[in-house]
Amino acid sequence: MQHGEKTHVEVHLKAAGVVILNAAGDILLVRELGTAGQMDKAGLWHIPSGTVEVGENPEDTAVREAYEETGLRVTLTRFLGAYLGRFPDGAFVLRHVWLAEPQPGQTLRPTFAHEVAEARHVARAEFDALYAAGQIRMYQTKLFYDDALREVART
Repeated sequence: MQHGEKTHVEVHLKAAGVVILNAAGDILLVRELGTAGQMDKAGLWHIPSGTVEVGENPEDTAVREAYEETGLRVTLTRFLGAYLGRFPDGAFVLRHVWLAEPQPGQTLRPTFAHEVAEARHVARAEFDALYAAGQIRMYQTKLFYDDALREVART
């Protein structure tokens, strides 16, 4: 056997989300209110995303989270990738991310207003300033944005 048990990385936590860009290339981000047990996320910005529930596939999670956090029904247009990360406690998380487009005729209004303080498009310069100030929730959000812009430029 070329690769045995020792090369396997156990990942129990999975998440999925979407990158939604407007015509100017601004990214749609949500700002967390913070919830019980997760107040360290309060005030931080990230893409619409969340935990893949038991029995749920990542595509369905991405669509569900987009609606819960932005109020938008979306169509997944392109898979950007699966990004392996780690929580501060050391647990690995595998994040699945798609480019998505909102279906026409909708208003941006978070459905889960008890979790999301705000949802809006952010221009690249503002994103970079938020990132430099430590207001973007995780480094991978920058990767998602960079990969989405690169993918859009290819087409």
